[in-house]
Amino acid sequence: MNVKINEKRLLDTFLKLVTIDSESYHEGTVHKHLLAELKKIGCAVFVDKAGKKIGSDAPGNIIASLKGTRTGKPFLLSVHMDTVKPGKGIKPQVKGGRVTSGGTTILGADDKAGVAVVLEILRTLKEQKPDCGPVQALFTLNEENGMGGAKNMDYSKVKGCDGLILDNESVSELLIQGPEVCDFKVTIQGVAAHAGVCPEKGISALEVAAKALSMMKLGRIDKDTVCNFGVVNGGEVTNVVMPLLTLKGEVRSLYSQKLQKQIKHMKDCFAKAAKAFTKRVDGKTIKPVITIETPQRYGALSVPKTAPAVKLVLAAAKKHGVKLIAGASGGGCDANVMCQHGLLMPNLGVGCQKCHTTQEYLDLKEFYQAAAITLDTVLAYGK
Repeated sequence: MNVKINEKRLLDTFLKLVTIDSESYHEGTVHKHLLAELKKIGCAVFVDKAGKKIGSDAPGNIIASLKGTRTGKPFLLSVHMDTVKPGKGIKPQVKGGRVTSGGTTILGADDKAGVAVVLEILRTLKEQKPDCGPVQALFTLNEENGMGGAKNMDYSKVKGCDGLILDNESVSELLIQGPEVCDFKVTIQGVAAHAGVCPEKGISALEVAAKALSMMKLGRIDKDTVCNFGVVNGGEVTNVVMPLLTLKGEVRSLYSQKLQKQIKHMKDCFAKAAKAFTKRVDGKTIKPVITIETPQRYGALSVPKTAPAVKLVLAAAKKHGVKLIAGASGGGCDANVMCQHGLLMPNLGVGCQKCHTTQEYLDLKEFYQAAAITLDTVLAYGK
């Protein structure tokens, strides 16, 4: 049986979706639209309670289940409902094999191109009834602001373990590795003193930070690990030795051992700086007090090349003439979070380019290829 995607319907679905505003935390309208469409298709639909937990105006993530002609564990497809800003009043334009916005907003192909692909696959399976196992489609909230939907999903309702995330750019990229990320917040409590009268009696939190940073490896640590400080806050006036400073940064690595090694190195640098600024003033020992917090933002994505989804996607891509590379990314997505729950879901590109900018566009050739590859992957799973 030759099962094919309806490309015209796929495009029409995408064009409709991007006109529905759904900036992060405001996914309520597109949530209602998707519920109606999924029920029309004939999916069993469950909505969890993630929305309230993260402050969205939508009630929760959507988990839609479609029975197959075969039994077995469902193949999972996951996309997210939210977009970045500016994402209100999007006016898509189709021209020259691309879809663009009007130029004053994003397009929202990240990730409504993925959403459209999933809807089209569900419709195709329902209408054509090919030899296929069951499918579960996960539509998450708030991916763009720290994967809040995926972090609060009711995973007891997810019955499969293999699947695909459709939230990458080029269809030639299949992400199977992504970093673990830890925030790195430092609070340095120095000692205030009048900068014009007795600066030697104070300890500048800024100088302590500068000393620590001068000893620290930052930026690209190795091919798998990076580190950056991006936020600095401290001081109110110029005539007081700065008594308080905060630094906010992050450490990313594909491997937890390397990440923890870098965190230890950074902590050691701050400890050495604190020791260097410890001194006696008026017969008393004064020293800076440094507090460091390193909470995990999200865990690493690690899908083996031998995982069913990876092998099936590579085979489907070859069939459709797409030279696909399975590799790593320095960024994170819902796949990172889902990996911590035992879901092996690499991230396939859907043809969107220049995402998160007003120059964003969707390459229609890649869009259709992504849909065809995903459909063939779903059909081949479990055979």
